[in-house]
Amino acid sequence: MHRVILHGSCRVDGRSAALADELFNACIEECPDDGVSIVSVASTPIQPCTGCDQCRDEADEPIHVFQEGDPLLPCETVVESGALFHPCVIDDDMNEVRKHLDAADELIVVCPVYFAGVPAQMKALLDRLQPYYYTDLRTRPKRPAVIHVVGAGGDPHGFEPLIGTLRSALSVAGFTVELVLDWVGKIRANGEITAEAEEYPLPPIGGFGALAREDADEDPAGDGADADDGDDVDAARDDAWDDADANRSTSRAKLSVSQVPSPQNAISADGNGAGRAQGRKAHSRNNRKSGGKGGPAYGKKNAKKKGNGRGGHR
Repeated sequence: MHRVILHGSCRVDGRSAALADELFNACIEECPDDGVSIVSVASTPIQPCTGCDQCRDEADEPIHVFQEGDPLLPCETVVESGALFHPCVIDDDMNEVRKHLDAADELIVVCPVYFAGVPAQMKALLDRLQPYYYTDLRTRPKRPAVIHVVGAGGDPHGFEPLIGTLRSALSVAGFTVELVLDWVGKIRANGEITAEAEEYPLPPIGGFGALAREDADEDPAGDGADADDGDDVDAARDDAWDDADANRSTSRAKLSVSQVPSPQNAISADGNGAGRAQGRKAHSRNNRKSGGKGGPAYGKKNAKKKGNGRGGHR
């Protein structure tokens, strides 16, 4: 079992970083036999997608060549989908990020809210998941993902656009969002957690506006007549929704955060096996078990937790 924590803040020392550190340490403490790695967009240079569409073409050689025993061996579904043969022409750290995502049995996203959506750096990473679109990974059984939303609070527009963006991009990469935890206004600037996160209900696929479109399709004239658009696009859309619903797990994993306060430098390389990948903040725990299953999704249960003294607003 291998978990990946994707830290989507452009700040290395804000609220999101403090929570990501807590979750990383909780993974190590509660599942010592599992692998865990963390990828931070603040420390991982990623250029935006240019829309060149060259990732549509299959390469003759895979993006990565793995040795036996590599802690980041890709999941079987990723290998079978052909995703390793759809490279991006941009030469930056995104290839390293894809290696971590391909190895993930479970994804944990910690992301701050910027004007109801994700930060620009996080959006660049999500857009660079485009190569997965040209594989059949999005049609295969999905791996679970949990979103932790962080912010100082005060935006009346909420963060549903953030959820929609993450759900769309992660679905292409073979993940389905099963749980959203709302930490907005519950973590101080110094990283101290002051209240429990609240579970946020997942909006309908396509957003609540999709419900209005469904109503319009059923009765466009308002006279009880069935819609007859004869459009294959609508049928494909409905099939996609059905597939997404079928792949979404109805169960909820145990949610918990370690009771032990994390050290100041929680994610630096140490004797527990957490190390830096190519000198960047993409760390791995190398005692991954290939056959492991289960484990907590790492959410919240502590009413208050002392942080690690980090500053920042998000």
